[in-house]
Amino acid sequence: MLTRRLRETGAEVVVVDNGLVGGPELGLSGVTYIDGDVLDTGSWEKALDGVDAVVHLAAIVGDPACGVDTDTAWNVNYLGTIRVAEACRRAGIRSLVFASTCSNYGFTADAEVGVWSPMAPQSVYAESKVLSEHYLLSLPRDEFFPRLLRFATIHGLSPRMRFDLAVNVMTANAVEHGRVTVHGGTQWRPFLHVEDAAAAVHLVLGDDRPAAPSIYNCGFGEENYRMDSIGKLIAEEVDGVHMEILEEHTDPRNYRVNFDPIRRELGFTPSRRVVDTAREIRDAMRAGKYSDFASPRYSNYLTAVAQRVDPVSA
Repeated sequence: MLTRRLRETGAEVVVVDNGLVGGPELGLSGVTYIDGDVLDTGSWEKALDGVDAVVHLAAIVGDPACGVDTDTAWNVNYLGTIRVAEACRRAGIRSLVFASTCSNYGFTADAEVGVWSPMAPQSVYAESKVLSEHYLLSLPRDEFFPRLLRFATIHGLSPRMRFDLAVNVMTANAVEHGRVTVHGGTQWRPFLHVEDAAAAVHLVLGDDRPAAPSIYNCGFGEENYRMDSIGKLIAEEVDGVHMEILEEHTDPRNYRVNFDPIRRELGFTPSRRVVDTAREIRDAMRAGKYSDFASPRYSNYLTAVAQRVDPVSA
């Protein structure tokens, strides 16, 4: 998704990926592909020569996937970030965009949280992102300017489709099984379409102001939802669906996020909302796509379980 957007602007792109979760989208012109691992700098550091900016997406993503092997999660998510940053500095690259997460906020009261609000990570995934942020922000900002994007919960159709994301899997279950299951329901989450996430990275890459903010919450205020509201929205878009609310739930996260700065500073506005994803996935599945949506290839967690020997994502 991001690679396509960058190519559309004429940028030359180098993709480093170890292929754990399906690999990059091959065959795009103007794109160099390197089979490399974020922890093995020897497999990719030479590719930094002549590069203007780096987007660091390499991570084991999500609470369940990180829980499969917490040592590996820490190595990839935290140590991997250190190695990427050090390599960028050695290569004289000034701009690094780091993919972080609003999960860092963990559990909050009713008030919206901003970038300087206290963080209360509830998982290894969020803890590894918080520590990575601390490391990046501790580096001297003389010739190196990392920018951190705390993404809201992603949703939407993408070349590497995921059905371990709340909106995606809830919609798929609604179409396939005629029900939407909500665990708890009163907890808040912010949501962001994957295409808008790519657009945000592109905007940050183009912002070369010396005093540009180091951290943005990446999402839209209108896309903060209670989870029971997400269930109702999906049920309205898929005919004949029953919504089931289970009072017990094991995910303690609850947070509403303020996204005003990224809208004000960069003019970041949404192209798609949760309701659009519900319709996209509904229509795609009714057209015969994703009948195997429960396959491990659509889940970071199930992929990590299948690769238990070495569940590393880059």
